[in-house]
Amino acid sequence: MTADGRIPLEFVTAIPVPRSDTLLVVGDGRTPPAVGAWADVAVINAVTSPFAHVAGCLCCTGRGEGIAAALGDIFRRRATGGVKWFTRIIVLPPTGQEAAWRAALAGDVLASARFAICPPGPA
Repeated sequence: MTADGRIPLEFVTAIPVPRSDTLLVVGDGRTPPAVGAWADVAVINAVTSPFAHVAGCLCCTGRGEGIAAALGDIFRRRATGGVKWFTRIIVLPPTGQEAAWRAALAGDVLASARFAICPPGPA
């Protein structure tokens, strides 16, 4: 947890070593190895389209179906005991979608209140 009580959320480009206190969100639809070693794993299916980025994808949809809503649902299940308690989140977005997912989370008032999005690492 951060000093202000929000859950740290970090974007990565590869799946790190599992931690039992961490929720892993995988945005390319692949189930990672060692699922049981994480607090929980959320696998989000990739959008199948001939275009790299389409209207209606997970980062562009509103509160109803976007990445912010998905994390909101997981947060609710964490609070009600539906998933193991976690104190940090690692997000592996689909290739080329990190900026869009960051923007979607930063623009959502509930996500911003619940999660402390770590700044991007060096390029």
